[in-house]
Amino acid sequence: MKKLKWIIPLVLAIGGAVYFFVVKPKIDAKNIEFTYTSIEKGAIESIVSSTGTLEAINTVEIGTQISGTIKRIYVDYNDKVKAGQLLAEMDLKLLQTNLVSAQANLAVSQAQLSQATVEFNRNKILFEKGVISDKEFTNTKYTYDQAKSATKAASAAVKNIQVNIQFARITSPISGTVIERSVEEGQTVAASFATPKMFVIAEDLSKMQILADVDESDIGYVQNKMNVRFTVQTYPDKEFLGVVSQIRLQPIQVSNVVNYQVVVDVDNTDGLLLPGMTANLEFITQKASDVFLINNSALRFRPNELMLENMKLVLEEKAKTVLPDSIHQEFVKAINNEETYIPGKFKKSLPRNTDGFFYKNEAGTLDFKFIEIGIKTGLQSEVKRFFDGSEVSEGIKVINGIKTKK
Repeated sequence: MKKLKWIIPLVLAIGGAVYFFVVKPKIDAKNIEFTYTSIEKGAIESIVSSTGTLEAINTVEIGTQISGTIKRIYVDYNDKVKAGQLLAEMDLKLLQTNLVSAQANLAVSQAQLSQATVEFNRNKILFEKGVISDKEFTNTKYTYDQAKSATKAASAAVKNIQVNIQFARITSPISGTVIERSVEEGQTVAASFATPKMFVIAEDLSKMQILADVDESDIGYVQNKMNVRFTVQTYPDKEFLGVVSQIRLQPIQVSNVVNYQVVVDVDNTDGLLLPGMTANLEFITQKASDVFLINNSALRFRPNELMLENMKLVLEEKAKTVLPDSIHQEFVKAINNEETYIPGKFKKSLPRNTDGFFYKNEAGTLDFKFIEIGIKTGLQSEVKRFFDGSEVSEGIKVINGIKTKK
């Protein structure tokens, strides 16, 4: 009887342990209520987002190479101009006065040169006959050379002023549209250190470009001739299209973040886009239509520790059966590691194009399926195939959450 007294409590204790650690977890696992999403068919796009500024493809800043007062301006903002067309004129009064003075100096220099030439030719003959000394002939030659140089300098001064008079007429080097005018009639401009900007002309606003800054983490996805979709604030419901024409290799640091400038060519035949507009761009890196899609909530689903405990053998067996050797070995190694076999990390060892989801199989028990992923966005992922060889189809229910008990 005494032995029986000890055996009964021991049996009860063992039974309780079995219930709480074996039977009850299985019962609890079966009683978990899940939320579901379904595999569907549709189109998917992978994009890189950025912002940029619209600009004319070719713009020319036009200034003046001389200082002075602006006499007349012949064009205004938005005017269409032709190459060689007169845009503005500088006041010529001071230049013409300087020209008269320079021409007078040239005449004096020419007269002095004429006299010095006569004396040089005469003294040259006398020197050859030995009538005058070497020193006297040398002085005559020096006077002649000096007069000749002074005449060249005076002539150059006249030509310089004549060129400046030509520069007083500001003409357009290209055909295009005046998009900026920085001066007014009567304004004085100084060209002492740099050419003052008077006009900016855009060559052809029917073709524009966007200079977009792309983060270094995304620039690898952007390629030449890639299609780009963008909007501007003034037409929020209208989408415009462009094409990448250049990826500039010079890094630009903005707030300690490295960016690269991407040039996007844009057709602006309808004239809706204006220089300086801010564009919100989407570089279309990948796209597919009529493919199977899974909501990323199912791939991000974190099972609780109880589910992981009950599914460990299933996961290990499925990995060995359907995954390639190199992948399944890493996965099995990871789920046998206490640090990685936790709700947030149990799939971390899988490569980028491999994932998986939980579902209820035909027997109504919890199961797991490994899948190959194609294009992935923030909301959905393309399902390319199931690794177990089963058919991918619309309507397959996958677990994406656990219902909270009220």
